[in-house]
Amino acid sequence: MLAEIDHFMSYLEYEKNASPKTIEEYSRDLVRLCRFLLGDYEQEQKPEHEYETTVSITDDDIPIGEIQKQDLVAFIEFSYDRGLSKRSIARRIASMKSFFRFLYNRDIIALNPAHTLTFPRPDKKIPRFLHANQFDRILEFEIKSFIDSRDRTMLEVFYSTGARVSELADADINDIDFDNGTLRVTGKGSKERIVFLTDESIRWIQKYFDERKNKFGTLTQPLFVNNNGGRLTVRGISFILEGRARATGIIGRISPHVLRHSFATELLNRGADIRAVQEMLGHKNLSTTQIYTHTTKERLKRIYEQYHPHAGGKNE
Repeated sequence: MLAEIDHFMSYLEYEKNASPKTIEEYSRDLVRLCRFLLGDYEQEQKPEHEYETTVSITDDDIPIGEIQKQDLVAFIEFSYDRGLSKRSIARRIASMKSFFRFLYNRDIIALNPAHTLTFPRPDKKIPRFLHANQFDRILEFEIKSFIDSRDRTMLEVFYSTGARVSELADADINDIDFDNGTLRVTGKGSKERIVFLTDESIRWIQKYFDERKNKFGTLTQPLFVNNNGGRLTVRGISFILEGRARATGIIGRISPHVLRHSFATELLNRGADIRAVQEMLGHKNLSTTQIYTHTTKERLKRIYEQYHPHAGGKNE
């Protein structure tokens, strides 16, 4: 097996031009697999119980053609028992799948034991969001220039619509319907949807347009432009938001997606129907929207603990 690992590493380096980090990670994972099959746990914590493997050991090596799926599953079980994260285990599985696919495609092995291995389902992370008062802090900068006016307008529109950063970057002036207080955006899969503008955001848009005319003479189509009048990019918008948030002293990176999370969380916390929020966010599946209900559950739990007579609440 060690010779095949070396062969695979050469393939990654000279044929695939893989990065040094990728080569290092694949090599480490595969050597650990080999050590596991050899029963050598020097670099790993010795397991509390035995794992069923089928391979034999010849001259301190593993015959590559003897390795079966059962052996790889045992290594995965061992990795779980070691307390590795799902991310680390998924990387080990990816290393094994790539390695054995390479050997199979090169006719080095007759069967690919890793072909049907499946990856662990990733844990769903609770999205970061800002409370309304935290967002208000970001808005508390003095308007001294066109850039200040644009940034304030952009933040208002973000929080008003819950749009993706790419949707706002691509939005044009003629996508706005001032009479109905809406903005047409194009989301994933080129699907258009209508998002809503608060009265406050509309006032800022109109003020921003007036200052833009004074600066550039005419209004071009992009909704948000840079200091030279060109369309703001996704990266540019993200940089602006992060800078404005950082200036308030809020700890941690505040990305455009955090504002999208904040939009959804506030609506759900205030009793909005989850399917309506799903439509406003442009989510294809309801399960994607349901991740935002975590804060609603936390709020209900706090109310329960505060008012239930047997839950330690102080209220009578």
